[in-house]
Amino acid sequence: MLKRIFLVSACLVASIMAQDEEDVKADSVVYEKPTEWQIFSADAPVTAFTVQGNLLWYATEQSVFSSSLTSKDIRNYSTLGKIPGSNVTSMTTDNKGSVWFGSQNGVAVRTGNSFTCYTTENGIPDNSVNALLATTDGKIWIGTNNGAAVFQNGEWKTYTTKEGLAHNKVNSLLADKDGVIWFGTEKGISVFDGASWKVHDMKSGLSWNSVKALAKDPRKGTIWAAVGEKDVNCYTNGKWNTYMDIMPDIRDIMVDTQSRIWFGSTTGYIKFNGDEWVSDPKKNGVPAAQVRKMNRDKNGNLWFAIETGVLRLSNPYPF
Repeated sequence: MLKRIFLVSACLVASIMAQDEEDVKADSVVYEKPTEWQIFSADAPVTAFTVQGNLLWYATEQSVFSSSLTSKDIRNYSTLGKIPGSNVTSMTTDNKGSVWFGSQNGVAVRTGNSFTCYTTENGIPDNSVNALLATTDGKIWIGTNNGAAVFQNGEWKTYTTKEGLAHNKVNSLLADKDGVIWFGTEKGISVFDGASWKVHDMKSGLSWNSVKALAKDPRKGTIWAAVGEKDVNCYTNGKWNTYMDIMPDIRDIMVDTQSRIWFGSTTGYIKFNGDEWVSDPKKNGVPAAQVRKMNRDKNGNLWFAIETGVLRLSNPYPF
């Protein structure tokens, strides 16, 4: 359960982590003012989170919690309607403000004060949900162990290898500005534009077919993918480039406002600034031993699910 909130400046972080002769930096860019981070503390590692207005929703392996961002009001949800609140893998907030939960037991959505649940009995292709995606047009996509599905107008529509997926196990989802959906699967990346499918795999330039995480840099149009055990691939100008042996067990990718690419893993995190891979917490400004999920909000603030709760880093590039 969430216990307390810490607000710390980068100056204090540096003193805690041991000062050296350098200024506190973010990948060789000196902050113009001390950055601040907050930890919304939890009793166990956080596996997923989302922000709904002034509420932070987050999950540990055992339960789901909601916490006010402005007070000490904390609530524990051991169940999400008719499904358990344990083993939640993903969360998102849709464009109407409802919160969606994907877990190994199905899907739940909280609208107002009530939950609606979906399992294989009422529409989804598999109860093991690996990824959730809310698009700007109001659709909800899920990636499961047995295909993907989209929820629209009160109904689920399933997509499998029969329709065009490269593999039925979908680990990650991504939507670009044109409404095209990217699916990270065990046999490559499938791209669906609403009418036709395209597959990216080792034959077309990926270093591995098993895709664990996806992200897009909206400024540059580059697609980033965590593949295999340790590799990172990026797609630009119609070509895949490979960065080998970056970090094991990458779970998520986030792009900040200055096109720095963050990779979260159960073994820590690393940031790529275009020239170098930076893992030093004194430069990155995020004290974390593991990062399972990340998100950049509309104000450029960076959020991390870490081993002790959810960490919010104020926009490190306010210039």
